[in-house]
Amino acid sequence: MNEPSDGSDPAPRNDRRVLLSRLCALATVGAATGGATLTSCGGGGGGGGGGSAALAAALAPGAAPASAPAPAPAPAPAPALAPSSTAPALGAHTLAFTILDRVSAPTLSTSAMATRATGSTLLACVGRGVLVAPLPSDNAGNTFIQLGTPHTYTLWPNSGTALYASAQARGRDGHVLTVETPKVTDETTLSVVEVVNGGVVRDVQWREVLSGQPLTSASVTTTGPALLVAWWWGDAGVDQNKTAVPDNGFTVIDSVLASGALVQCAVAARQVDAAGSYNVTWTATPRQGAQLWIVAVQAA
Repeated sequence: MNEPSDGSDPAPRNDRRVLLSRLCALATVGAATGGATLTSCGGGGGGGGGGSAALAAALAPGAAPASAPAPAPAPAPAPALAPSSTAPALGAHTLAFTILDRVSAPTLSTSAMATRATGSTLLACVGRGVLVAPLPSDNAGNTFIQLGTPHTYTLWPNSGTALYASAQARGRDGHVLTVETPKVTDETTLSVVEVVNGGVVRDVQWREVLSGQPLTSASVTTTGPALLVAWWWGDAGVDQNKTAVPDNGFTVIDSVLASGALVQCAVAARQVDAAGSYNVTWTATPRQGAQLWIVAVQAA
């Protein structure tokens, strides 16, 4: 068949070129918005072949823009600092007492405690209806010394308190401390506190405050981390139950505050992290005075 001679064939070819140019422009717009791009685009045979293939790929169903890179992971948080395991801290503690004329025994012993084998300081504070000062003993072979001197009450001149310590004590399961009671029917109260990671009694102070004045202890001074132990020995009579509440971050750990013919006592402790001077003020009912002991124990 002969080709027509009226020039009708160039027009369709021109139409195809215009269409291809428009598709190329659409692909360029897609590239600006993050889509696929054409590798080439032209009206000639060589350019048209490569461009058509790329355009087909760009316009294929399901084509998606390239994904953005994943963000870098956040840095891991810094680990929290662990509390010091060598600072002096509260260990085992207990309190035993007798009531006047309701007992007849030559000694008063604590209940059994589980104390550390080594590295602890033991504190024993004793209140007596008849003040005598024999040293405590225990079933672990420790030797106790007296801290300061025994003190009588102003209102009760035959009665008083004393404080003892074994600075570098041996411990054990079933640990028991004992004090003698020369008057076998006497009222006696024995408080024992273990300070783990102890070894040095850094400071010890005693003060008596009479009724009507703030029940503020003397101050103890530390050179670093320490455990502070404070005792309140109230001087009220036998008729009422008592209360004794410390301030300055101290927490009551043992007490005997019932009415009756007994030596009332409250024991409180506070752990401190830094060198300084520390005291404690007690709020008590009924209104009364008190003997106030306070001790600072530090690591050896």
